[in-house]
Amino acid sequence: MPNCPASMTLLPPQTKVTLTEDEILSILPDINSTCNLLITLSLLSQPAADYVPLCQYREPVFSSGTPRRLVEKVQAELRAISDEITDRNKKLELPYDYMSPDRIENSAAI
Repeated sequence: MPNCPASMTLLPPQTKVTLTEDEILSILPDINSTCNLLITLSLLSQPAADYVPLCQYREPVFSSGTPRRLVEKVQAELRAISDEITDRNKKLELPYDYMSPDRIENSAAI
């Protein structure tokens, strides 16, 4: 269940009055709308079928010389950051890995 309604079926009250439970429920979206929202959010939260992690490439874009060394250096730094986040999350009751480099898409496409 989201922590806020995705839509409201009526305008919110314009004055500070006590509302009954039925009045509140008439303002909130019905269960089908909420389920549709949760399904949509779940689908949009899944990694793409052609997901490639940050600074990883399907084809050798930088094959030699300085660019290749720099890419390898950045990849090593990203692995270190990812390992640090993984170690930190082992101590947490609720892991937070959303900013881990291995969970960030290389592409800016949405």
